[in-house]
Amino acid sequence: MDEAVELLTAAGDFDAVVLDLILKRSMGIDLFKAFPQLPPVIILSSLYGEDNVMTGLTSGAADYVVKPCSMRLLETHIALRLLPKADAVETFGRFSVNANTRTVKYNNMPVPLTPSEFNILFFLVKNRGRYFTADEIYEKIWCAPSLHTTTIRAHLSSLRRKLKAAIPSGDIIRTEFNKGYCFTGDVL
Repeated sequence: MDEAVELLTAAGDFDAVVLDLILKRSMGIDLFKAFPQLPPVIILSSLYGEDNVMTGLTSGAADYVVKPCSMRLLETHIALRLLPKADAVETFGRFSVNANTRTVKYNNMPVPLTPSEFNILFFLVKNRGRYFTADEIYEKIWCAPSLHTTTIRAHLSSLRRKLKAAIPSGDIIRTEFNKGYCFTGDVL
């Protein structure tokens, strides 16, 4: 883990991370705690099974690929996670969300989010004005059946709290009973 932290710190700006979960003296999943603002992370691991995949995805990974796999398959997964600049940045007044750098800013000040919070926010931003239930959000982001809707609700609660602290003038994620959650885009 120490080597991974050193490499990421020395590398500076990078587009994506391919991460193995089994490192010399620790688990790669700990990297999410050391670097909460990672660019898209594609986990490449020999650990398979639903529990391992779900742990990786709910920790903030953008994708999970089981080894062994061909380089062609890995390249395809990476390409799917790196958006063209035109599709990666969404701006609403003084509020911006950048999927390639995985940053959120209001008035040019960063809004610190966990990887999962960022994934949820970017999904809602890209679907501005549409309502999604917690189950739908889970299934759309992690491409898996929703098993833990309380996880999404907890992430949404934390996300809304952080956005409210950064943007006190508006509630940009609206909740409507029987409809779900919606990014309004109403940012001053």
